[in-house]
Amino acid sequence: MEKLYLWEQGQTPLFNPDIQDQDEPSLSAYPVPWAAEEARPAVVVLPGGAYVEKVAHEKLPIARTMHEMGFHAFILDYRVAPYRWPSPLLDCQRAIRYLRCHAAELHVRPDKIAVIGFSAGGHLCGMSGTVWDEGDPNAQDPVERYSCRPDAFVPCYAVLDLPGALGHAGSKENMLSGVDAGKFPYSLCAWENVGPDTPPCFLFHTAKDNLVPVENSLRMAEAMAKAGATVELTVFPHGGHGVSMGLTTPLANAFPSLLQAFLKDQGF
Repeated sequence: MEKLYLWEQGQTPLFNPDIQDQDEPSLSAYPVPWAAEEARPAVVVLPGGAYVEKVAHEKLPIARTMHEMGFHAFILDYRVAPYRWPSPLLDCQRAIRYLRCHAAELHVRPDKIAVIGFSAGGHLCGMSGTVWDEGDPNAQDPVERYSCRPDAFVPCYAVLDLPGALGHAGSKENMLSGVDAGKFPYSLCAWENVGPDTPPCFLFHTAKDNLVPVENSLRMAEAMAKAGATVELTVFPHGGHGVSMGLTTPLANAFPSLLQAFLKDQGF
């Protein structure tokens, strides 16, 4: 496993060295074991954890499942509380730019970069798919010249309405306490940022999720469809919150194959 720092040490925006338990943001690279030096689609993995941690069962197990689909996986160590928004979004956007900038050496197809996120990481995933730019061609930092638009994004049982009634109180407190959300030029509710140029989105939820209501995914799918953007939504009848890729949950264990078919349809 190779650790890739997103910025040169000491150059990370909003980084606070006094926060002792969090390093500067990085990607942990997990290339396809049998094709490590082949140019492959890439996926940025965003584990959940209420924006206060990044849980283990949404890290390596996700990478291994994505390997079976032929994806090089990169697990993002993004900033969580006591950091506040927009630090995680800056990290995710930078990760996408970084993979495009270093595509040749990392054996990544720069036009086939997906993002998958879970729970609070699903909020970050939803924001990365709806708040992006094409890069600054005049930037002194070569990484910043690249687009941070993912080619597809996959929010799983995601807290897509972070500040609203459908959100998760703990995630909201951890990320927005003391933050004036009105200062941002976008909404922190992902579906309010959707437009016709929003990249393809696959939404995965369980109907009985008692922590993050399924309405988060339903509203996102509705917004995507109304905008004419490509979307697929799967709601499984069994399973609560935090089922990862659904491999041990009846019926939800079909999620990886459905996701693979969707991504293949998008040219991955």
